[in-house]
Amino acid sequence: MTVPTLPPVLNLESMPLLAAMPMGALVLDDRQGILATNQAFLDLLGYSPGQVVGRVFDDLTLTDHADALTGLLESSHGECLRLDVRFANRRGGDLMASVAFSRFVAPGQSAPRLLAMIVRHAESCADPRQETRADEAQAFAQVGTWELDLATGQVLTSRNWYDIWGFCPERPVTLDRCLQRIDSRDRDQVIAALARLSETESSFQLRFRIQRPDGRMRWLESTGRLEPDGAGLAGRLYGSVLDITSRCEAEQALARYADIVSASPDRIAFVDRGCWIKAANAAFLDAVGRANEQVIDHSFRDICGDGELPDLLYRHLSRCLDHGQSVIDDIRETHHNGDMREAEVRLFPHRDDQGSVTGIVIYIRDVTVIREAQRRLLQSAAVYAATSEGVLITDGAGVIVAVNAAFTRITGYAESDVLGRKPNILNSQWHSPAFFVGMWRRVLRHGSWQGEIWNRRKDGEIYRQKLTIRRVQDARGTLINLVGVFAEPGVTMGAPRRAEHLLHYDALTKLPNRLLFESRLEHALELCHRHEAPLALFLVDLDRFSHLNASLGHQIGDELLRVVALRLREAIRPADTLARLRADQFGLLFEAISQAEEASEIARRLHATLRAPIRARGHEVFVTASIGVAVEIGLKADRNAMIAQAEAALRQVKRQGRNAFRMTVIESADAADEHRHLLELLRTGLKKNEYRLLYRPQVDLETGICQGGEACIHWESSELGPVPAERFLPLANESGFIYELGHWALATACRQLQVWLSQGLPVCSLAIPVAEAQVMRGDLLPVLERLLIAHPAAATLLELGFSELLLQKHPEQIAQVFNGLHRMGIGIALNDAGSGWVAPAVLRRLPVRVVTIHSSFIESLPDSSDDLAVVQAIIAMAQALDLDIRADGVRTDPQRLLLLNIGCRQAQGDLFGGPLPAAQIERRFGAPPEPVPQPAFEN
Repeated sequence: MTVPTLPPVLNLESMPLLAAMPMGALVLDDRQGILATNQAFLDLLGYSPGQVVGRVFDDLTLTDHADALTGLLESSHGECLRLDVRFANRRGGDLMASVAFSRFVAPGQSAPRLLAMIVRHAESCADPRQETRADEAQAFAQVGTWELDLATGQVLTSRNWYDIWGFCPERPVTLDRCLQRIDSRDRDQVIAALARLSETESSFQLRFRIQRPDGRMRWLESTGRLEPDGAGLAGRLYGSVLDITSRCEAEQALARYADIVSASPDRIAFVDRGCWIKAANAAFLDAVGRANEQVIDHSFRDICGDGELPDLLYRHLSRCLDHGQSVIDDIRETHHNGDMREAEVRLFPHRDDQGSVTGIVIYIRDVTVIREAQRRLLQSAAVYAATSEGVLITDGAGVIVAVNAAFTRITGYAESDVLGRKPNILNSQWHSPAFFVGMWRRVLRHGSWQGEIWNRRKDGEIYRQKLTIRRVQDARGTLINLVGVFAEPGVTMGAPRRAEHLLHYDALTKLPNRLLFESRLEHALELCHRHEAPLALFLVDLDRFSHLNASLGHQIGDELLRVVALRLREAIRPADTLARLRADQFGLLFEAISQAEEASEIARRLHATLRAPIRARGHEVFVTASIGVAVEIGLKADRNAMIAQAEAALRQVKRQGRNAFRMTVIESADAADEHRHLLELLRTGLKKNEYRLLYRPQVDLETGICQGGEACIHWESSELGPVPAERFLPLANESGFIYELGHWALATACRQLQVWLSQGLPVCSLAIPVAEAQVMRGDLLPVLERLLIAHPAAATLLELGFSELLLQKHPEQIAQVFNGLHRMGIGIALNDAGSGWVAPAVLRRLPVRVVTIHSSFIESLPDSSDDLAVVQAIIAMAQALDLDIRADGVRTDPQRLLLLNIGCRQAQGDLFGGPLPAAQIERRFGAPPEPVPQPAFEN
């Protein structure tokens, strides 16, 4: 049990506490010389002050204790020692006493000193006043003394001992009661220490925890030893106990603090007033490349060399040490790998218990990444504030967190109006829910969406804008922000362009008006005449709109017209023209349609688009439409004739009850004569052997090896010369001649395939398109059976291609044909995928082997994100159904690489060569294609 050191704030040389102690006490210097004593010591041994002060401690004893006291003075761990000392009594004889020595360092001093207190001697003083003073001194020092009778187990203690342990002074204390109060984690070590003390007559010093009656856990430190026989007190243990709870808590906190500092990735060091390093953490040592013993007690400049860090420290020494101020500044350092790094340096004055600055704590943190991010943030903020485009930022839940000044200028909403709300505050209600579902699905799946959208300003005005939405993710891929950037169309238009816009566009729907529509119609007629392609004009009237407008009000009527305009726009291609011609009439212009039947499909699609209910200002409205269609085939009609024919068709629909469409085909007399003559040449050409099959190479996109071909019909008329397929195939389909022409192509392809196989050529497949007439006549399967009897080897490599539209128009007939072909071992390809839409459930029931993506979706890749989305959807569907995928119309190498990356392995198109005669494509089978020269510029 340890006698405590006095608190370091007390000045022992002032003597008040020393004089108040009831037991004899001395103060020794680091050479064991006596600096001071108290009257109790002088009275005990009969000395005067002059006979004690200035002498060496061992001068007063009959035994040598110099080595033990030297060890205590030099110790950096233990601060207490208890010795049995035999003093020389000035009155004669000697005095056996137990003396407790405590090591301490006085304030302002560096040399240690010792406090010696006589805690027990053979001739105890029975003066009750001295016992009272002893109790007071022990209470002040939070120390208690104890004696244990080994024979009876009784414990005799000082009064303060009871306060430390929490026992009642009126009840006797036994060893068993003390052991029960000791924490179970420490009890065994205390019992073992007492056993060793009884057997070996050694002393002990240990720490343990006790549980006081009030529930508090306290840490105690106790020392003890066996009473020597020479004192006549054998069979008894004695010692002292000290409450060290505060010290243990401080030590634990200090240990945790040391662990935190050591584990910090930032460099930390402490220098004294002379800039000598007194402490440093692991990060600092790693940075200077030295061990701890090579750094401590060395000059900071010697360790860190010349550079910005030492210059910063020495430049601010006066500010930190003399004025007690902290310093924060940035420096630039060269990393060991040669990179330039930025660091933030903080200098903190360190003060002792008296408030004096004793040194500087140096904290160095690498802020290269932070500073770069701050610079980028400032740049982004400057662009964000200065840009003329509106910027809206939401959090991951879609709640607006920031907008810029341009947003306010364009929308009319101030920042305070929109913060905490969602972007649907701008919703014009012109778009269907499916539009927004598709938008957000693309943002979340692909990271961005770009397109045009109709929004509403704060004043209620509807306007169209080009909007880009991008998602922002953190390093773990978590969505943290959505950023929308938009500009109002026409913001930068000058006065002439603004006037032109007002002249040609409808103010309500923002669509082209009748003037611009008729101008575009004239231009379209000129182009169609030049390219010999049909043209379709649609007039769409809303049924009974005047009644709706009168009953619900003009505001709801206007809203209804806006929604109808938006739905029609979404139902047509971007290249098609949509205009508002008058109150409830819209005009649509479709160029380069394939045939009159396509115009009927468009009309049915428009009816389906308008069939869904429309919500306008809280009202649910159902509308129908009457549609008049004029299709120009003879290429001789003018603008007025086209409009007149469409209006006549529209009037017939209204007379017959509305909610339908009627189509008029315009053919001039000259066009009809030309049509009949061309049809005659088509039929006679087959008898004159003017037709032959050419073959388009089909290649593997990864290896470039030609694996097969697609048969194409080539017509070289003796009268007209070579005739493009785009000109004669529609006529053959319309007239039914495609039936004979298609069967001729089948027979020729089977014969050629049999020849290739007999020659051992590595051809994998030969694809042949099948026309609708061949399917509807009902004899396709018998014809193929006869052909395969004559050419049996062709069955497994023959692949018949069917348009996706045929599956929609004739599902039952197609199912029968497909099953028959499958039984014969003939492959089936679904051509022009994407031009219509066949449900995956239908494909799953049919024995389709290959899906061919329509060339119209390939030609705009990789620039068109919309077409890319369609291609990806087709590929995903085909992969899910375990179908092969082939792309048609590949022209460039970027298209090839993109298709290969998204899962398409086969393709055909200009990149791999145009249609070739049989003799030329034979040399291509099993070999990579020859490079096709690319034009320097493409329109």
